[in-house]
Amino acid sequence: MAYLKKSKIFVILVFIFLSSCVTSSYHASKPKPSGTDIEVTSDRIVVECEFITDYEGDRSDPYGFMIHVLDSEKTVLTLSSATVLEKEDCFDWLKQSEKIINKGKSILVRGRGDAHAAAQMKQWTYNFPKHGTFYGNGRELNFLGIRNDKWQCLNTLASDDFCSPQ
Repeated sequence: MAYLKKSKIFVILVFIFLSSCVTSSYHASKPKPSGTDIEVTSDRIVVECEFITDYEGDRSDPYGFMIHVLDSEKTVLTLSSATVLEKEDCFDWLKQSEKIINKGKSILVRGRGDAHAAAQMKQWTYNFPKHGTFYGNGRELNFLGIRNDKWQCLNTLASDDFCSPQ
């Protein structure tokens, strides 16, 4: 009888341990006026600054800021800033975003566009260290902000309440 009680306790402890482990996840909301929210774990996000070669504006060192998200279909959705940045500004956003990602368990990325649009496989690939290399899916959203579960936030719209706890 004592053996059964011990085995029940052991099973319960194993269940509690396994249910407390964080698994990799992805969820995208439907588009709404404030934007499309994508909730993911930090292992599904890669941040990048890329030099813009065909830019003809007033920036001396034009860069584009992008966040790549591994979706539940094992393809990559991209959120990019509509604003062309100077190299220094882009890498500042990159550092801020990486801090937000590294210090949070759950990450919320907001963009304007439809994360559920039909996928069109692209030739570009993106590497996610814990998952591997995957193709882009042609879904591109305009980057609006990123925050973690600790409310550390980077927001491109100063008037938006994205960074304020509700």
